[in-house]
Amino acid sequence: MQIAYILRGIPGSGKTTLAKTLAGSGGVIHSTDNYFLQDGVYCFNPTRLPEFHDRNFEAFAESLKRGIPVVVCDNVNRAHEDYRRYVYAARECGYQVAIVFLPHPSPDEAAARTVHGVPIQTISRIIERWEY
Repeated sequence: MQIAYILRGIPGSGKTTLAKTLAGSGGVIHSTDNYFLQDGVYCFNPTRLPEFHDRNFEAFAESLKRGIPVVVCDNVNRAHEDYRRYVYAARECGYQVAIVFLPHPSPDEAAARTVHGVPIQTISRIIERWEY
């Protein structure tokens, strides 16, 4: 069975830790955050976010076409529109799809846990605008 996991959670909710567990040794993780790494340093640039989301999706779709048994999308995916194309592509390639929502920790806890230094104000704004 081939499965695509679409993770949904605020920064600091544990998505990347869960993604590593789900992917195991035979799967692959696709995260838009990886495109912001420059020589191992995370350099967020909001003007590049649409481009990097597209590049992440293209890489995700390529993994599906290659038949990798477990493919994980490790993005915030705040709104349904954010991950709809991932679901469609996975189903088109015959994958089972599991959308996994990670409960929101408090903004304070999430800000302390996020590895990319996302400010508490940004995390609070994401929570306020979250689509369930």
